Amino acid sequence: MAEEAKELAELKKYLEERVTVLQRELDILRALLKLVDEALSKASFKPAFELLEPQPSAEENVMLVASRNGRVLGRMYVGPDYVRIEPSPEIAFDVNTPPFKAFFIDKVLEPMKAKDREAAEKGLLDPDRVMDYYVHTEGDILRYVLVKNVVDERRVRELRSAIRWTFERMLERMKR
Repeated sequence: MAEEAKELAELKKYLEERVTVLQRELDILRALLKLVDEALSKASFKPAFELLEPQPSAEENVMLVASRNGRVLGRMYVGPDYVRIEPSPEIAFDVNTPPFKAFFIDKVLEPMKAKDREAAEKGLLDPDRVMDYYVHTEGDILRYVLVKNVVDERRVRELRSAIRWTFERMLERMKR
């Protein structure tokens, strides 16, 4: 019994020493983490969505997206290999309002992307040139859609027509 008590006392002493060592290590790690946090807060870094935004270019053309009755629903900024679609600031398009996802995303953008992926798999298109897109929202409100690797005019026209139709339908639903 005395032998068991002695072993337990040694085990307790060992555990207390380990806790002290680990506590010291934890304190050091917390101090290092605090230093890293401070350095990060001082550094000017951009959120990922800002890095995806194309830089303004002299080659960028602005196209209005207007409804059939002439109301400006948004603008398309067409660059050398991208299209950025921005709704008019006074219209708060909710991305959950049909037919944004069901039509514009699922029937327009996704098939374009799939077609490019297929061409890349067949070796007809460089994999880096496959069309891709990014939808930027604030909450559920659409701020812009960035479509990358858009190089032919036919796609630009198709995107303009599709987004005009989509925005018109969304606006109709918003008025109900």
